[in-house]
Amino acid sequence: MERKKAYLLFSGGLDSLIAAELLKRLGFDVVGVHITSPLFEKDVEKVRELADRIGIELKVVEAGEDYLEMLKNPVYGYGKNLNPCIDCKAYMLKKLKEVAEEGALLATGEVLGQRPMSQRRDAFNAIEKLAGLKRQVLRPLSGKLLPSTVYEERGIVDREKLLDLKGRSRKRYPEILKELRFNEGELPTPAGGCLLTEPSFARKVKDLMEHDELSWENVKLLKIGRHFRVNGCKLIVGRNREENRRIREVAKENDYLITVPGIPSPTALLRCKEEPSEGVLRKAGGIVARYSDAKNEKEVKVAVFRGGKLLTELTVQPIFDLKEFSITG
Repeated sequence: MERKKAYLLFSGGLDSLIAAELLKRLGFDVVGVHITSPLFEKDVEKVRELADRIGIELKVVEAGEDYLEMLKNPVYGYGKNLNPCIDCKAYMLKKLKEVAEEGALLATGEVLGQRPMSQRRDAFNAIEKLAGLKRQVLRPLSGKLLPSTVYEERGIVDREKLLDLKGRSRKRYPEILKELRFNEGELPTPAGGCLLTEPSFARKVKDLMEHDELSWENVKLLKIGRHFRVNGCKLIVGRNREENRRIREVAKENDYLITVPGIPSPTALLRCKEEPSEGVLRKAGGIVARYSDAKNEKEVKVAVFRGGKLLTELTVQPIFDLKEFSITG
C-alpha cells in the first residue's frame, strides 16, 4: 500500500522538526518545504543537513518578485515594524500548495499562541482564507486545540495523536523529544528570524519602497555597509575590508565608487537614477571622508570612479552631522 504524503513548511527550527516526526508517526512520507529569501536568516545547507538526518525529503523554494509585491501592500498590514506576518505566512502556504502533489496533506509546525501576530486562532483563519486553504492546513503541535481540518474529517489523521501545545513555553519539549528518541546534541538551533522585524533593517527596506527601488538585488545590498540618502541617491559606505571588496564587486557600470586615496578609508557606492551634481558628489565624498583615517583633517581629497576609471578628484570637508542623510535614524 502506498504511503500518504505530507508537505510541511520546514524552517529547520525545533517546532518544524517535531512536526515532521509527528507526521512520520502518523504514517506519512514527509516532504519539507523550505522558503528562502534574503529576508529570512537561515543557513539553507544546515536545513538540508537536518532534513537528511531525520530522513525527510527537502524542497527549497525561493521567494519571488510576488513576495515583494505583497510586501508593498499587505492585506493585513504590518506588525511592529515592516513585518507582514499574516500575509507572509499565507504566501508561504500558497507556495507549499504549489509544490505539493495533488491531494497531499499540508502542514506547518506552528504553535497556537507562540507568536502574537500570526499564531492566534483568528490569525490562522485569516491566513488560510488568504491562501485559499480554509481548513486544509494541519498544525500537529496544537491540533487538539484547533478546529478539525479536512484531514481529520476524512479519517486521514487521527486527532487523538496530535499534540495540544500552546504559548511560548517549551517546558514539555524535553518530554516530547525523549518520546521521539532525539538526543540533545541532535537538536537544531531555533529557526532564523525575519529581518523585517528588526527596526533598523525595516527602515532601510521602507526607504527602498519610498524611492521605488524595492528589488531582491537591493534588499541584499542592505546587509552591506552603512546606508545614506544624498539628494535621492543611495550611498553605501563599507565598514571593513570585506565590505569594501563586496561593494566593488556589486558596483554597476553607471555607479560611482568613492574612496580617499592613499589613506585607510571605506569604499563607498553611490547609485543615482539621474546624473548627480557636483554638490551631491561632494556631500557623498564628505560622508566617506568622515569614516576615513583623515576624518580629523579640515579638508580631504576624495577620488570618484565610474566604470572602473577615475572620474574626478574633489576636496571636501568631512561631514559629521549625518541626520540629514541617515536612513536608519
